[in-house]
Amino acid sequence: MTQLTPADIVSALQSRGWAADIVTDERVGDMVKTKSTGILKCVDGRGSDNSKFGGPKLPGGIYAIAHNRHATKLSDVTSIAKEVASSGFVPSVHGDDSSDMLGCGFFKLWLTGRFDDMGYPRPEFDADQGAKAVKDAGGVIEMHHGKHTEKVVYINLCPNTTIEPDENDQRFVVDAWIGGKFNLDIPKFLIGAAATVEMLGGPKIAKIIVPSPPKPLTPLDICNALAARGWSASQVSQDEVSKHMVPTKSSGILKCVDGRGSDNSKFGGPKLPGGIYAIAHNRHATSLSDITAITQEVSKAGYVPSVHGDDSSDMLGCGFFKLWLTGRFDDMGYPRPEFDANQGANAVKKAGGVIEMHHGKHTEKVVYINLCPNTTIEPDENDQRFVVDAWIGGKFNLDIPKFLIGAAATVEMLGGPKIAKVIVPQSQAIIEEA
Repeated sequence: MTQLTPADIVSALQSRGWAADIVTDERVGDMVKTKSTGILKCVDGRGSDNSKFGGPKLPGGIYAIAHNRHATKLSDVTSIAKEVASSGFVPSVHGDDSSDMLGCGFFKLWLTGRFDDMGYPRPEFDADQGAKAVKDAGGVIEMHHGKHTEKVVYINLCPNTTIEPDENDQRFVVDAWIGGKFNLDIPKFLIGAAATVEMLGGPKIAKIIVPSPPKPLTPLDICNALAARGWSASQVSQDEVSKHMVPTKSSGILKCVDGRGSDNSKFGGPKLPGGIYAIAHNRHATSLSDITAITQEVSKAGYVPSVHGDDSSDMLGCGFFKLWLTGRFDDMGYPRPEFDANQGANAVKKAGGVIEMHHGKHTEKVVYINLCPNTTIEPDENDQRFVVDAWIGGKFNLDIPKFLIGAAATVEMLGGPKIAKVIVPQSQAIIEEA
């Protein structure tokens, strides 16, 4: 299924006569992180007898999941309540002080056939039976009070966040990001949510909340992060290391940061931990088909893809890959590769990449973190250094903070020098370390 963009949502709502626009999370002042003690509750903005908020919000609480899946039996409600609980949220449905368990407008619409024309079968249980099934499965029943006075519908696309109810400033809150966790049909889910608001006479005004762009990581940020890990880290300008730096070229291999000698002299390419394995690692790409695709992607980007071994351990001579394969990154949330070193190397070579073999012992004295685009520092086995061309991460849409933390952890786990020089372009002023 094609991914639905925020602009797609705006267009779809506008075609239904809504006023809709996109806002960043920093412009919505009262967003909070979700927490496991909070209930997965209804989008209803009224007051509640339950104060255990902090959970995501869907129309009708867990009924939204059943509705989207066309799950109509009480046994379905029971299993969904347990599924929600096992995923780390507290399942709930609600009533209100005027209509008991039929006080949930979404469930009442579903029960009375208002979704029939949209192809949703009606539930085979009434409101009281559904509530009892949720409660018996360990869920929570909340009761709302007061009248609906919602002025806006927030459709929240920012993972692991929500907006809490405020009965004095009511709004419908649809945490659409949660749909992916329960394999919902997102377009149908959002159309159903919009139709619910329309049928209940709610406001046809929507704000689509998207994450704010991450603030760029500065050289000072990198130095401070490394210092917090016990490193000695400082900034240097490009001209201070100009005798070592060269422009990258398309004939050079995208190779490992390893500073040892190599049987391959086609240098001039950028350097990442493990060569192309760094890209796979950062993306949590663990299959041989991923390696093949990344090799081809690197070639299309204008670099020669590579991985390496060494003269003592064959293809396990790449310390980065060995750490990844043996689970040393497990605690950092990186899944292990589903292939061994020889299989990975064969996939790279078959896809048009290069295998290099290193020789000698590691004697690196410093880690260069290079932020100067289209430049690198070549290996010198007689004056070894780790070279991390961090600028290349942006070309492959890497998570740069995670990438740099992974690179630092690699050096630490391999017993390398905790001394870093962050190379900044000559035109960029160096900010003194705090």
